[in-house]
Amino acid sequence: MAKTGQRFRHPAEYYTDPENSIGYLARIVFRSFSRLLERRTLTHDVSAGQWRFLRQLWREDGITQRELSERVGMREPTTVVALKGLEKAGFITRKKTAEDRRKTFIFLTPHARKLELILAPMNAEIHEIATRGMSDAEVETLQTLMRRVIANLGEEARSLAVLSDIGA
Repeated sequence: MAKTGQRFRHPAEYYTDPENSIGYLARIVFRSFSRLLERRTLTHDVSAGQWRFLRQLWREDGITQRELSERVGMREPTTVVALKGLEKAGFITRKKTAEDRRKTFIFLTPHARKLELILAPMNAEIHEIATRGMSDAEVETLQTLMRRVIANLGEEARSLAVLSDIGA
């Protein structure tokens, strides 16, 4: 949170040029990456949005709808809509357990499990394209710096949530 009299790395005007904005650059990277990946995954009827959910489920199948929502970084209502599409496409099944009828668990279908072996190399290919001309050390540095930005922004977002709770 900006403090009164706080000095910034650059004057505010510096960030009016989108090329100087980390947020703008990250958005362009995300959109370009997603667009290229989707061109490949659509050959198997998997959209970029579906890819995000499948990738998490390939890492851990049978998690709750809420856990999946958190891991993908989307609100639960958005996740519910996405899951309906994934279910209709035959990629997942949703199940409730007798122990806790409130929780919905998400499971990959056998077809979706097989897709990992086909789609993962497509993702690797886009990473190779995106990091062309970078050394392994540069790619590691880029990942480290991006994770730090994510952590910084997450920390700030959490403090804002706490502050808004105080005012309630």
